[in-house]
Amino acid sequence: MERLILASSSPRRKEILDALSIPFISFSPDLDESFYDTLEPEFRVQALAEAKALAVSATLLTEGAPYPLNPQLRFIIAADTLVVLGSGSRTRVIGKPSTVDEARAMLGMLEDRIHRVYSGICLLNRETGKRESVVACTRLRFAHMTEQEIESYLASGEWVGAAGAYRIQGQASYYIESIHGSWSCVMGLPIRELYGILSRAGYEFTLADGV
Repeated sequence: MERLILASSSPRRKEILDALSIPFISFSPDLDESFYDTLEPEFRVQALAEAKALAVSATLLTEGAPYPLNPQLRFIIAADTLVVLGSGSRTRVIGKPSTVDEARAMLGMLEDRIHRVYSGICLLNRETGKRESVVACTRLRFAHMTEQEIESYLASGEWVGAAGAYRIQGQASYYIESIHGSWSCVMGLPIRELYGILSRAGYEFTLADGV
């Protein structure tokens, strides 16, 4: 399969592409994300995904860039993810905690409640300049967590660098009562939407021998 340029340094997004056997190289975008803070969450993740793809594309066109334009590196895939609690005027975006106390407060807000995770992805064709963006949303309900359970989870260290202070693929899954949508959306790269956006762009998926 053709290699992608992943406009992200997220280990979770890399894990998903590795699991799908999609070859890629990663390149982190240089972007001031706060510029988009006034947008509603579903529009913010889309705008940020597009901005990340364009930022990496511009960087790769500069003199001395490591991955110059060539037919083997046509596509840039970028993504952004937000954890959202509440709705309307009470909407609250929950970011990544910087301290264990912030992580504890976030888990306290999420436990025994429903929240939403939005993931926007953008595919940019470097040859044509054409881009397409899609947004996925997953609704999750956390179970009630005792103080001991919260402290145990915090001790695992999984909260570090995770939006909402949790990772669905780890011990946080102990406390997820229900999920409506895809787990890959929560991880930051919704697989069904990724497949659709790549297929529409003419990306050729090759199956393993015998499949």
